[in-house]
Amino acid sequence: MDLFAEQLVVKVPTTSDDVKRAATIVVTVMTVIGSLVLTLMGLTLALLLAVGAVAAAVYLMKMSHVEYEYACTNGSLDIDKILGQDKRREMLSVEIKDFTLYGKASDCEMSDTVMTTFSAVGYPPEGSGETEEMLEEYYAEFEHPDHGKCGLYFTPNLRMREAIEPFLRRELKH
Repeated sequence: MDLFAEQLVVKVPTTSDDVKRAATIVVTVMTVIGSLVLTLMGLTLALLLAVGAVAAAVYLMKMSHVEYEYACTNGSLDIDKILGQDKRREMLSVEIKDFTLYGKASDCEMSDTVMTTFSAVGYPPEGSGETEEMLEEYYAEFEHPDHGKCGLYFTPNLRMREAIEPFLRRELKH
């Protein structure tokens, strides 16, 4: 019988994300105002610039909404990044048996070696029945064939953790 668990989390916005959104709004407003001034001076084509700036801003704001989907299937953990609720990109695929470290991020002593770090931390989407308090940040280290030594930060719910647990090495099981 196949063991399968799936979870969707919404990315926690960072200060950098907020700055990018604010910059998008400021640049769009300045472009629209400049286009309107040029239009009043007789350059009616400047209206196209305003429309283009607004369309670009709407697109960028939509794409700034990021979700992560975790899928655990028979010992394989796949994490996809979903941009704007419609563009899906594979972020990571790893075999759970390859984990050399796994647990709550607050309890793990991470290696001090240079590694590729993946962050897929989020909170539950509205209407999922979960609260932010139900999700804790977990950490895993592993050797990946494409990325070398890696660290993963993510927020699996209870069902996802129960799907991961049977495939962990004996010394990592709680």
